Amino acid sequence: MQTNILICHGGAPTAVINSSLYGAITEAKKYKEIDKVYGAIGGSGAILEENFVDLKQVADKSLELLLQTPASAIGTSRFELKAPDYERMVAIFKRNHIKYVLFNGGNGSMDTCGKIYKVCAHQGIHVVGIPKTIDNDIAVTDHAPGFGSAARYIAATVSEIGQDVKSLPIHVSVIEAMGRNAGWLAAASALARKQPGDAPHLIYLPERPFDEDEFLEDVKRLYDV
Repeated sequence: MQTNILICHGGAPTAVINSSLYGAITEAKKYKEIDKVYGAIGGSGAILEENFVDLKQVADKSLELLLQTPASAIGTSRFELKAPDYERMVAIFKRNHIKYVLFNGGNGSMDTCGKIYKVCAHQGIHVVGIPKTIDNDIAVTDHAPGFGSAARYIAATVSEIGQDVKSLPIHVSVIEAMGRNAGWLAAASALARKQPGDAPHLIYLPERPFDEDEFLEDVKRLYDV
């Protein structure tokens, strides 16, 4: 009997999501028990459409390019699944002899992964989540793939903006970082500091309530130095 794997990407891609894809494919190819390694082309909606491609057929040299390729090689989506969709997936997995489902994504995708896990739990289908988020906010995950790349980017960007501010008559610059409700990326903006006084001079995290009056006082205090 065939044993196949399905890999699906969800949410926005990161700089390294294809590296996780490469790792999953190359590891699966080591096992003769695995017949096909399917990629869902276009995210979770592709599962319902059975839009799969066998990634084991991709040449090794082409697979290695994934390690330097940004975005998502198999596509992704923010497709909103409904309750009946999860039940349909069980039949689709069985019809395609899929015994393992690997879902790569962030917070929302891990929620989807959890729901797929629940409907498959007693069907002989194993579901595993691969963490992927620049926000670094997935529970019980220390450093999610994608966060390091984004942290390095924002640290370098803030450092460069700081140099511009020193050179130009721009006295105050406000930079908004991504991260949703987590302050990891905002905090990472300080990683490129080399000397006392280097940017960023103030960091505000979403974990603490923002007080506009306090913020303006902080800016004035630094500006008057």
